[in-house]
This record gives sequence, C-alpha cells and structure tokens, in this order.
Amino acid sequence: MSALVPVKDTSPGGLFAVTPGGAAERRHSSALARQTRQEIEQIGARAEVESTAESARAFLVSHAMTNVATLVSQAEAHMKIAPAGAQFYEQLIASYAISAGQRIARL
Repeated sequence: MSALVPVKDTSPGGLFAVTPGGAAERRHSSALARQTRQEIEQIGARAEVESTAESARAFLVSHAMTNVATLVSQAEAHMKIAPAGAQFYEQLIASYAISAGQRIARL
C-alpha cells in the first residue's frame, strides 16, 4: 500500500480516539516542557545578573585606576614641597590600590 493512502482503523473509537495512555503522555510532555522553559528562564536570569556584575566590576576597576592616577599626581606635587614624605606617599597609594582591588574582587 502507498504511504499516501490512509489505512482504515478498526479499533474502537476510530482514528481520533483518545487513549488513557495518550493523555498521560501529554501531561508528562507538558510538565517536561514547563520545566525546560523554567530552566531556560533561570539560565537567562543568571546570565543577565553575571553580565551586570561584570560591567559593575569593570566600572569600579576603571574608577580605581583613575583614583590611583590622581593620587600619584598628587604625590608627585607633594614631593616638590615635602620630599621627605615620599615613602609615606608610596605606602598610602599602594595601600589604597590593594584595598580597592580586594573590594572589587569580593563583588
């Protein structure tokens, strides 16, 4: 017989009969689709949160680098006025840079 010609169904209810097993399969399929959709939404939400956090870290790093550059410029100006404070200027700038890096890393 050709695949294009339908075969006569002799089962009770005909071609469109709903069997109890078919309804259970649809419920299982629906539950699986719902679970899959929820997992996809959760992955999307996590990706959005991580992207936002990464942008925030990059902004903070840029800001901290600007602050360090400003502090170095100020230290250079202070070196002309009070060169004896050089070791303190260096320690203060290093301390700031290290603590800023640690705070950013904790995000």
